[in-house]
Amino acid sequence: MYLRRNKVRCGDSRRTYLSIAHNVWWSGEGNKKAQSRPIVIASFGVEDNVDVELARDVVVAVESSAPRFPFRRGEGKAATVRIAQEVRKIEPFLKVLVSRKLGLAEHLPPHPQRGEILEALIRDKLAEPEPSNLREDEIMDSIRSRLGG
Repeated sequence: MYLRRNKVRCGDSRRTYLSIAHNVWWSGEGNKKAQSRPIVIASFGVEDNVDVELARDVVVAVESSAPRFPFRRGEGKAATVRIAQEVRKIEPFLKVLVSRKLGLAEHLPPHPQRGEILEALIRDKLAEPEPSNLREDEIMDSIRSRLGG
């Protein structure tokens, strides 16, 4: 998994969106040759609203916390899509986690403890995802309460 940058033209301006992606080998309709193509696992939103360094750490934490599905050669796309379905359940939580507005990076200890804390938060959230209709401030409050601050 990696932090993917997707540049999009919006009228005269350009915006860059960040997401967690994973490349898999597969061929589309009508293509005989397989190619490496990205599958977006979860989206963080516009880069201007995201703490990029923390987002990179979250990508690593998601990769180590994501469910593992057994698959055979040639089934990578299906397994990655299943992982994406699970991780997308906590996508609003991940967006808030990496938001500049929350400023979580200032309160987290340096590596390797930072990675351990992020993994624990993500693993807990994957085990019991909250309803996706929670507001951003409710998610921020839950993160702050889990961190004891």
